[in-house]
Amino acid sequence: MRRHHLFRHLIACLWVVLASATSITALAVDSVPSFKNDVMPIFMRGGCNNGACHGAGTGKDGFKLSLFGYDPEGDYFRIVEEYVGRRINLAAPEKSLMLEKAAGKVTHTGGEIFKPDSQYYQTLLAWIAAGAPRDPADTPEPVRLEISPEKLTFNGAGKQQAEVIAHYSDGSRRNVADLALYLNQNESIGAIDEQALISGRKPGATYVFARFNRFTVGAEVVVLPQQEAVFPAEVKPANYIDELVFDRLRELRIEPSGLCTDEEFLRRATLDITGQLPTPEEYQKFVGQGGEGIDRKKRQLLVEDLLARDACGELWAAQWGEWLRIKTDTNPGSGTDTKAGWNYYRWLREQLVAGVAWDTLARDLLTGNGSNFRNPASNYYTMLPQGKIDPMKLGEDTAQIFLGLRTQCAQCHNHPFDRWTMDDYYGFTSFFTGLRRKHGSEAREYFTFVDIDAAPVKHPVDDRPMPPAFLGGGLADVDERDPREALADWMLDPGNELFRRNLANRIWAQFFGRGIVDPVDDVRISNPASNEPLLSELARRFAEEHHFDARRLMHDICLSTTYQLSAETNPSNVHDVAQFSHAALRRLRSDVLFDCINQALAYDAPMRRSTAERAVVMPEGGRNDNFNAYFFSTFGQAKRESVCACETVLEPNISQTLHLAVGETIERGLRDAGNIIDQLMDASRSAEEVVRGLYVRMLSRQPSRDELDAILAAEPKSADPRVVRKYLCNVAHALLNSNEFIFNH
Repeated sequence: MRRHHLFRHLIACLWVVLASATSITALAVDSVPSFKNDVMPIFMRGGCNNGACHGAGTGKDGFKLSLFGYDPEGDYFRIVEEYVGRRINLAAPEKSLMLEKAAGKVTHTGGEIFKPDSQYYQTLLAWIAAGAPRDPADTPEPVRLEISPEKLTFNGAGKQQAEVIAHYSDGSRRNVADLALYLNQNESIGAIDEQALISGRKPGATYVFARFNRFTVGAEVVVLPQQEAVFPAEVKPANYIDELVFDRLRELRIEPSGLCTDEEFLRRATLDITGQLPTPEEYQKFVGQGGEGIDRKKRQLLVEDLLARDACGELWAAQWGEWLRIKTDTNPGSGTDTKAGWNYYRWLREQLVAGVAWDTLARDLLTGNGSNFRNPASNYYTMLPQGKIDPMKLGEDTAQIFLGLRTQCAQCHNHPFDRWTMDDYYGFTSFFTGLRRKHGSEAREYFTFVDIDAAPVKHPVDDRPMPPAFLGGGLADVDERDPREALADWMLDPGNELFRRNLANRIWAQFFGRGIVDPVDDVRISNPASNEPLLSELARRFAEEHHFDARRLMHDICLSTTYQLSAETNPSNVHDVAQFSHAALRRLRSDVLFDCINQALAYDAPMRRSTAERAVVMPEGGRNDNFNAYFFSTFGQAKRESVCACETVLEPNISQTLHLAVGETIERGLRDAGNIIDQLMDASRSAEEVVRGLYVRMLSRQPSRDELDAILAAEPKSADPRVVRKYLCNVAHALLNSNEFIFNH
């Protein structure tokens, strides 16, 4: 065996000697190409190491590369040393199988990647001809990437060449535009081609991205329409939010919509803040005050009243319950028993109703220890895992919930569209490797504690220990200390941009139907904020001025002119979905819609396995409510199978339409004796009064004259109350099926 190894080594050395005799003519460059800095980028540029090719988990056609080049040493071994003489031919470099396949000279599943006269082929040829050397230990590495210019503004369609510059550890710079990969956010507005030529196409704003090595950078592309934006006279800034939004709209030449009516504002704010419809009494009090123009003080008092209600905290408890995966079963073996889950929810609801600062809430969750009965916050470490503790999954979920980051990609390779590396991933995982659990005095009780002497996780590539490290930061000081406390101190520092931006963005999304970064839990370089100054200022005020009091930030948002814009669009903003130039039409989330239907009908819907009067306050949402499960699943309630905000689905579909039209949810309420139809019939003298009452109760407005005439034209001639009731039930059914009811606007 040793003789065979020695023979292979001698053959390899002989090839190096033979190749050196021809290297002068074969090389067309002054220096030997670097494996890491010249060869590896070609594999990425050509798609050789992506997941569909040799970067797949098992490789492709017998040859494997590390995905997106996260393991250069391993790639060098597989190319040069794994099968000596097979993939590269040092004696006849141009006959190397790697080159012949890439050039399409022999059968290759990936086809021709580049031609022999291309710079990529010539670089690989020169490296092989030089003996396919390893890089010296002092070879400079990329430390930063930039794209220039960082922002391009076109007056109409146009083109401009960009530069992609890599900065190296020795202080050198290199234009790597011909080696980088490129990504477009919205090609209809602007795009970048393979040579870094940026094109502006139609009015709007978008980003283009360049990736080289482990770095991704973006450049904003703005294409302006011909006409300047003209703001309606009543649209004036009310606070810092408006100044930043309106600056952006003026830059993009987008004209905002006018202000919404008092009726629209009452319904919009009540639904967004409390998850309920305004009552007829609230309607009369707010809208019936009359007066000309928009009364800002009246709207402010309404917002402050709504924010002070328990229903505001309860609505947020429902959302946090989804993010935290409050989900129980009857198996006590994993700490997810119903008693524990309901105890967890009650604690969460109490915190949010009481207005506890969100950094305090996060600290209690992250550092939760002890009994999951007596310290409900410790259920964070039973509900998230839903079984055996997995430090890697806990790290992923914690980053996604509290920082808005999806780090899952970095478990197996450097993130292809963000800055996170495998080192970042495993360093963050080590905050949770000491976590332990044990049963309490009864089977359903779990105790959480930490072994501060637990070893950190090891890097899967080279088996080195990865001590706890902050994402985007340095190593944590965890000597004789629970690592989670160090994590909480770093994460909840008011200056931590990741934490404060994530929560400010989630709050914003509740009131506008989308985040400034959207999806809200997919923050990455290749998914930038649509208005960076706005998000930065919201986050700063949330942390530094409001001290993580969510209601104070909601107050700022609801009193802004931006929030009070109409959903009516104009030719300038009809296609705007990301700059908040008009109110968005937002389908109500499933639990809120269910509650609003029953509230509108004055009907107490039966809910199984719960004493809750509203779906919003059910500890696990509607997942255990067999009576109404079809409604909740059809309308996209989160299944709590992951922490992803995407589990809550708000897109409409045909199944929802059919259920509202012929399903049981509305029909049960209409059949119920004593519902709103019966109440209005008992209290009213005419069909018109009942119809007006239904409009106010369901749509928070009076019917137009045309609507009223059309409805009353169908009024039955019969005086039989059963006939009249059926007619009015049909009116209510039509209103509840209208987009105006199903959507907030």
